[in-house]
Amino acid sequence: MKQLGKAYANTIFQPGLRPALKTRQVKAMPVVRKKMKNPYTISGAPKMIRSFVCYADILGYSHLSGEAISSGRGNEFLSRLHSALKSAYDRIRERSKDWQGDPYYAVKVFTDNIVVGYPLMRPSFDYGEPELGDIMGAFNELQVALAMEGFFLRGGIALGELFMDDDIVFGDALLQAVNLDKNGGPPRLSLAPSAVEIVRRQLGFYGEDRTWAPHYEYLLEDADGAIFLNYLYEAFFAFPDGGIFFEVIEKHKESVVKNLQDYKASPALRAKYEWAARYHNFVCKDFVERHPVPWHEDSDEEYAAATEQAQGLLDHIIDIESMTTTPARINLEPIKLERN
Repeated sequence: MKQLGKAYANTIFQPGLRPALKTRQVKAMPVVRKKMKNPYTISGAPKMIRSFVCYADILGYSHLSGEAISSGRGNEFLSRLHSALKSAYDRIRERSKDWQGDPYYAVKVFTDNIVVGYPLMRPSFDYGEPELGDIMGAFNELQVALAMEGFFLRGGIALGELFMDDDIVFGDALLQAVNLDKNGGPPRLSLAPSAVEIVRRQLGFYGEDRTWAPHYEYLLEDADGAIFLNYLYEAFFAFPDGGIFFEVIEKHKESVVKNLQDYKASPALRAKYEWAARYHNFVCKDFVERHPVPWHEDSDEEYAAATEQAQGLLDHIIDIESMTTTPARINLEPIKLERN
């Protein structure tokens, strides 16, 4: 994953290097698993199983590839796309394996489309919290990896019945997830109502203070009420002990700004990246507001230093207004009249 920032890549993509945080800061979903083969085919006959499913694809893929081909940059675009997708999909597949190489979840890929089906092991006991935590962590990493290369994902996560093998994906969970991608919304992975309901049940494990729940970091709520994955949390998961991965924030900003500039003449696509810019700015400002620099004498010096570093996030705010397209006076070249 050489395109990723070195510090972030070393922490994420090498086993054992993801830092362990103190109890209050731990936001990783609990994972309690057992070794298993592909559960969708273990009984022999095809059978749907209660599962989480995530469906996602690249925003504007047809436009991007068509533009590259028509401008003669097809092979250049293909090389960039192939490198980004191969690295990202390899990571998803690697995450699916246990120590013996058996998969916890099924993965199906077709170019820019990816489907992950994750069967629930003990839904009546934990409401699928370990499985949801895994699938959110995997797709947070996927979104960050692709966004840092200029590609943004859109799709959904749903809970329902599902069957997956090498040739077919079938079930109401898939239909729910795909429908979230069909509404032409912004580049976000939203939760279907079925997934939102199960999240509410999982939040019941944490009492009245929901900020203790890992969901508080993994998920955000949009202005339209949609619950979606907060993939930029990947820049902060090591905080405060491991600091902030500013390379994630910097590269994300560069990708968003580039797309805002590239699609000035395409209002529909540009609006999607304006959303991405507002999301980027919210994450930066919100983190600073939630981690003010402590000034009292007995404050922890290391934590104080980490929060002071966090103030640098304000230097990475995207100035959306300066790039907003506005009407202008006409600048038409006159056609000279021909006189007989």
